[in-house]
Amino acid sequence: MPGWELTAANTGLKAIGLSCDSLPVYMGSSKPAAGTTISGKLIETQLDLSAGDILVERSCIRPKKLGITQPLVTTTGECTGSSCAVTPGKVTIRDSDFDGSKLSAKTIAGSCAFLGVGILQRNRMHGMGSGICFYNTGKRLDAIAEGNYIHQLRSDGESHNDGATIRDFVTTSTPDRRAVFRGNRIDCSSGNDTGALFIQTLGADIDQVTIEQNLLEGGGYQLGLEAGFGHVYGKHMRAVNNRFSGTGWGARYVERKSLSYGWSEWQDNYINDPAKTDNKGRAITAP
Repeated sequence: MPGWELTAANTGLKAIGLSCDSLPVYMGSSKPAAGTTISGKLIETQLDLSAGDILVERSCIRPKKLGITQPLVTTTGECTGSSCAVTPGKVTIRDSDFDGSKLSAKTIAGSCAFLGVGILQRNRMHGMGSGICFYNTGKRLDAIAEGNYIHQLRSDGESHNDGATIRDFVTTSTPDRRAVFRGNRIDCSSGNDTGALFIQTLGADIDQVTIEQNLLEGGGYQLGLEAGFGHVYGKHMRAVNNRFSGTGWGARYVERKSLSYGWSEWQDNYINDPAKTDNKGRAITAP
């Protein structure tokens, strides 16, 4: 299903006939061991999935308490100095809700629903500052987001809100790893918007990224590609068959294009127009 067909009714728990309040409260550890499966639970604490090899499904992640700027779910382990441990094993979260509604805007405005590296499928994320943050992704695991609906983000003060972001993705030692956003609907309309999908080489080089069949909406730029901080993009940055609202500052931008940073493939990207076949409004040229 492409992103422009997603709604709150066909993503997350509602798509499978469940709700947060219909689930029993999770009584397990907020830092589960490797090999853990959490299924059909209302999780009222932050989740630390840094042990890896963990599956969360058909659940609601709705913390009642959270530190300011802390994510609802993280795969990042203990930090020493400027370096933080990366989960050693795959983390998957699917068919679930990420819900920040029990927290104040001040608490949640600087928080991501998910921070780290993992596989996120068919989730609904709402009520937090930012959605999916692939950051501290390491050098080995794939970062995959498919069929998620991110919306109703919240801002406070001078917060900078992203619907989703990639801040590092190194492939030099593992050229077959991939970062993928496919078939998501991402609406960044908090009032303090960087944009729906903001890709920036803040933490390290970024390569092997595919952005495909998404609907990107809201303020800021819907799709931004920004290099800097001593890092660069590789030769495999693809944006194919996406739809954009064209609101805010516009559909897309590339910063420092004169230094050869940019998309290696850009095709079949359009302004979203539900009145047109396959929602193909005006074609958007490469930035």
